[in-house]
Order: sequence, then structure tokens, then C-alpha cells
Amino acid sequence: MVVLVTGGSGFIGSHIVDRLVQSGHSVRVFDKAKPLREDVEWHKGDVLNERDLLDAMTDSEYVMHLAAVADVNIALQQPELCLQVNELGTLNLLKAASSKEVDRVILASSTWVYGRAEGEVTEETPLPPPDNVYTKTKIGQEHLVQSWNKVNGLPFTILRYDIPYGPRMRGNMAIAAFTRKALRGEAITLFGDGSQGRCFIHVEDLAEGNLAALKAEAKNHVFNLAGERFVTILDIVTNLNRLLGKVNVEHAPPRPGDFKGAKISIGKARQLLGWAPKVQFEEGLERYVRWVRKLQAP
Repeated sequence: MVVLVTGGSGFIGSHIVDRLVQSGHSVRVFDKAKPLREDVEWHKGDVLNERDLLDAMTDSEYVMHLAAVADVNIALQQPELCLQVNELGTLNLLKAASSKEVDRVILASSTWVYGRAEGEVTEETPLPPPDNVYTKTKIGQEHLVQSWNKVNGLPFTILRYDIPYGPRMRGNMAIAAFTRKALRGEAITLFGDGSQGRCFIHVEDLAEGNLAALKAEAKNHVFNLAGERFVTILDIVTNLNRLLGKVNVEHAPPRPGDFKGAKISIGKARQLLGWAPKVQFEEGLERYVRWVRKLQAP
């Protein structure tokens, strides 16, 4: 099938493109930046330009929508841009998808929509009011695809990603920043007891989850895609210490309002899609360290 991936040149998008190509799909990348591979179509464009989207969507059967302001820091610094790209951009995409009679739109959302929920959360957990602009736009994107489906009948799938890690990740993400500091011999700051954490998911498992979302069983459903284990900041430091030897750690008091994190249930994706992550955190971190070292080698 023909699959259009918006944001297909980015960290997660490029891995999804790799997996789609491996599975024999015809892949189109819609992005301002050139794709990492040469064997896919590139439609250079902006989600704020409806004509760009219409051109790219011609004859596309499925659309995986990842194009967004994904860095929370940028969202906080440029809230207008975040609102425009994430919500208005999604509305433009839905209009184009309906016009071109796309079979289904698969939206990349985030477990940030659960806010500061404690314990285990499922897709049925009520979403609290957002406490930042980025989260507001992710909830807004979900509302847009759901309401568009009710009014215009365009099928959807919503995938709520937990924090991904792996090759090509942004350098300001926690695992990337910790790894680079450890390799340079710089100190890693540990706030409080380091018990705060996330169900980190290796980006290759995340790409596999997006591939599974093409199944008919995913139609008009919301799924969590997350790691099976809750990994704390202390776990990350401990594993870097195992891989790299003695890691310098500076201890600091807990930050006010620091969120401890929640356990994300993936039972629905396992049951309906037959998907579950395969890369254990220790293995995934070791792969990432090797990748960074290779990148830094002369």
C-alpha cells in the first residue's frame, strides 16, 4: 500500500519509514527536511500549507501523521507556533485526507495527555486538563481526528507514544544527554532519589507498533505504545555505569513539582494488534551507546 508519513525525516518518523520500506510498502515522506533514505518519495512541504498536503496525499491510502512541534521546550518558548503546527496543521491534514479519500489517518499522540496521573493508566483513563501548551495541542489533535470522524466519516487510529529513545534522538532528551555527558566524563545531576521515570520505549519497537496500526483491527481505536517496564532515572544512571564504568553523579534536592511518572498499560495493543516491545531497556541503551560512540569516532 501507499503510506504517507508526515514528519518522516525526523527521529521517530525516519525509523517508521525504514520499517515500512522493509515491509514492502510504497512510502512517501512529507517533511521540510530531506529523508534519510533515497528509495522513498519526498514531498517537501509544510502542514500549514493546504496545497502542499493535497499534492502529497494524492493516491495515498494511509497517512501516518507525525509532523509536529515535538520538543516541549520549543512549545513553551513558542506557544503560537506549537498551536499552529500541531492543531491547525492537523486540521489541514484532515481536510486534505477527506478530499483525497484516504483510507485512514494514524495520529502520533503522546502519553503526556495523561498529565500527572498516578498508578497504571489505560486508554480509558480520563484525561485531565492540560498543564502546558504542548499537552494541550496533543489533546487537541486527538479531539480533531475523533470529531472529524464523527462528522465526515474519516477513519482514524490514535497512538499514544511514551518517551522514545534510540539512534537519531534529539540531544536534549534525557537518555541522550546523560549518555553524552557520561562519555565526556561530565557529571550527571540526579534530582532527589532518582525514582522518577517513564516507560521508555526503543524507537524500533515504536516503529513496529506503527506498522501494526495499519491492521484493520486498529480502525477508530486509541492505543498506548510504551515499554513494558517503568524505568527510573536511577536505572538509567546505573546502566550507564555498567556500560561505561564509573559515571560521575551530582546529587541535588528534588525539584518542586517533579512528576514521578506513571505505568502505561499496553494491554490493548497486545490484545488487538498482537504488538509488544521486544527490546529490553538494558539492550536498547547498550545499542544507543554503541551508536553514539560510532558517531563520535574519528
